[in-house]
Amino acid sequence: MDAPNQTKKQPKTIFGTTSKSNFILNMKQETLQNWIAALLAACVIVPQITGFLVYGVNASPAFMSAGLYFTGFSCILFFLIAMIKGSLSFKKDRILWLIVFMAVWAFASYYGVVLRAGDQSEIVNTALAGEIGRYEGLLSLLGYFGIFCLAACVTREKTIRVITDIIIAAGVVQSLFAIFQHIPKLRFMPNFADLPTLALKDVMLSQGLSENPIVFGTFLTIVFAAALTGAVYEKNILRARIYGIASMLFWLVGFFTSSIVPIIGMSAVFIIVSIIIFASKPAKFENGLLKTSVYRYAAAAVGMAVIFALIWIFQGIYIRDKAIAYYDAFFRLFIVTNYSYVNEQSLYGIGLEKSLPFIKEHTLLGIGPDLIAKYQMLNEDLSLCSIDRSYNEIVYVAATRGIPAAAAFVVFLAASLKSSFGKFKASINGGEWFDTAVFVAIAAYIIQSFFSFSSILCAPIFWMLCGFVFRKITDKGANS
Repeated sequence: MDAPNQTKKQPKTIFGTTSKSNFILNMKQETLQNWIAALLAACVIVPQITGFLVYGVNASPAFMSAGLYFTGFSCILFFLIAMIKGSLSFKKDRILWLIVFMAVWAFASYYGVVLRAGDQSEIVNTALAGEIGRYEGLLSLLGYFGIFCLAACVTREKTIRVITDIIIAAGVVQSLFAIFQHIPKLRFMPNFADLPTLALKDVMLSQGLSENPIVFGTFLTIVFAAALTGAVYEKNILRARIYGIASMLFWLVGFFTSSIVPIIGMSAVFIIVSIIIFASKPAKFENGLLKTSVYRYAAAAVGMAVIFALIWIFQGIYIRDKAIAYYDAFFRLFIVTNYSYVNEQSLYGIGLEKSLPFIKEHTLLGIGPDLIAKYQMLNEDLSLCSIDRSYNEIVYVAATRGIPAAAAFVVFLAASLKSSFGKFKASINGGEWFDTAVFVAIAAYIIQSFFSFSSILCAPIFWMLCGFVFRKITDKGANS
């Protein structure tokens, strides 16, 4: 018989709080992984919805940032829960220290703006929430970091398969919108139907559900990497055919953008896959006419060549990135002044020229998140031909958040590429292709990032993929 004064052992709680907090500590790993999978799926789906609201039904552009804040900060919350339950640790997962450094430095850059701006609340607000139509301020950067950290907590291969399929499905949806946008006289979502910067009408440039055709090219790079890799390596013949058709669709609509970015990005994907095909042992399949990965790769190469030839003959290949960038920033968003028609510099030369003075004058903390347009407009010498992006992600980070932040970003890209390469090598002959797709997507994204810019409608997917390569798989039931 228990002693009458014996106290019942109290359940473990968080920070000594009430037992109501126990749902976190007592949450089963399976339940936590289900929440993580759902949130990461939302990180892909929500930008498609907000993109449609903004560019399809002309809703407020602020919906784009609202979507990222919802998903990004939800990811931060569940990452903290995963940390409490021991999914990751700063001792074992050193990449987290780099993320913390980038987050702290981004905040320091923002705080530097607060100190310099004084009563210029518009500049402070832009550094916090981002430029109109871009919204890549401090809050969005924190959202990216949260998405990365939560993706690194994934422990089930099944989650990677599902997210990969969702990414490809999102690519198909955007590509279908892109086809309708490219049909003459239909004027479907006609944000880039005309190009006033070149005095052109009815060019019908495709942007999908992205900010502009250039960003759409970045998005196509990622989804093409996933689809082409799946087409070459997927065992299930039906799924492989679907991936193959999707990859050809992505390749086709890339030429509807008149941007160099999808050409560079998707060509990089094809070259990387080519190297993998010829440097590794061919995968063999039981069903279908194409019995090996080499045959499937050859079929995809022929399909891409045919599409390229048909586009060359019936439409032509146009590169209009400079005109697109200035139309987007001036005519559509009104955040810069129009460019000079006699300026013969390339878009990338202008972006570098406008960024270098900021890098030299604000080497340590940069001018502040997403403030390139604002500070150019305040400088008479820089206002002519002003542009809101460097069209080189590393240069842009250096200009807005300082050289230390750019160096940390380079280290992050290198670490992600190295880790993804390691997982790709370990899985290439193991029957699953998800790690191969992630490696190809990250490598191709980095290549095209020298000609494009980070967008809140596309970058979350990239940060998620980088998080996947630092995950610790404990459940290999990918098909369960």
